[in-house]
Amino acid sequence: MFASLLNPAIGGIARLASEAFYEPINLESVDGEFMRARAGVARGIPRKIKIIVNPSAGGGNGRRLFPLLRQKLLERQISFHLQFSETPEHLRHLTRQSLGEGYNLIVACGGDGTTHLALQSLVGEKAVLGIVPLGTGNDIPRNLGIEDDLDFSCDLLAGGRVQKIDVIRVNDEEYMAGVGGVGFDSEVNAIANRLSRYVPGKAAYVLPVLLKTLTYKPKEIVLRTDQETLQGPILMVAFGNIKSYGKGMQITPLAEPDDGLLDICWVDPVKTLRLYRFFPTVFSGEHIEMPEVRYYRSKIVRLESEIPMELYGDGELLCRTPFTLRVVPQSLRVLVP
Repeated sequence: MFASLLNPAIGGIARLASEAFYEPINLESVDGEFMRARAGVARGIPRKIKIIVNPSAGGGNGRRLFPLLRQKLLERQISFHLQFSETPEHLRHLTRQSLGEGYNLIVACGGDGTTHLALQSLVGEKAVLGIVPLGTGNDIPRNLGIEDDLDFSCDLLAGGRVQKIDVIRVNDEEYMAGVGGVGFDSEVNAIANRLSRYVPGKAAYVLPVLLKTLTYKPKEIVLRTDQETLQGPILMVAFGNIKSYGKGMQITPLAEPDDGLLDICWVDPVKTLRLYRFFPTVFSGEHIEMPEVRYYRSKIVRLESEIPMELYGDGELLCRTPFTLRVVPQSLRVLVP
């Protein structure tokens, strides 16, 4: 859910940010701007901090909340270098560049899509990923105990601890840290990504679910785990490194981000009325007790389908079938409470 933002609004951000501390941003370059308080960060926290803001996250939350975020960080006397991303590839570039410049705490300000883009360059590195949740879903930070609150996020940058978490390697090409899925939820995600720009909160996820219950057709897949091979039609299959996606839907409620395992939730096709009963239980995780649901854990998964299917992970389109998912244990360092 990462939309490119190339418009004059960013110039307004640059002007707001220039007061008393630094010159306006030049978004044609990658130099950004430097903001420094009189004292450094708290003891035990990396001292060279890069903050990357996605201005379009959460329907423009990055743009609207930036001045307040800046104020709260400076009140805590935290030194940091801040830059705005323009496109998904630009955000990846800024993360890679930050590593090369020696930043050891790189903070992604945005939603799960922003976090997804930033972590691609941080897997296996000593640098730590920080997260300021400004997106629509924010499931990755929520599962790590990071609240959707600017004061909480700023306090975390001043006094958090480092936790190593697993990531999931997708086809040896990309990583995901949250939940991925194929089938019903993938098609819902595609619609939700478009709606989230215009529809606030959970409605951006609930409305596509209601639509797809009327139009979705089950797909036949072959799924291979460490222990067995499964074959048949599905409503959906979700792969969780964390418990939830879609702003709190506990699709893999037993998942832990640092246990070295990928949780798999297989849901058989169900009739429309049954699906309406199934859907509310996902918010509590009780759906795994239903007879149509099978739950597995594995270190590696291979999925194939006759009809091409899209895999969405961390809210982003990652690939199409066939694909392989592998757990890369405790390979990402994240700042947590």
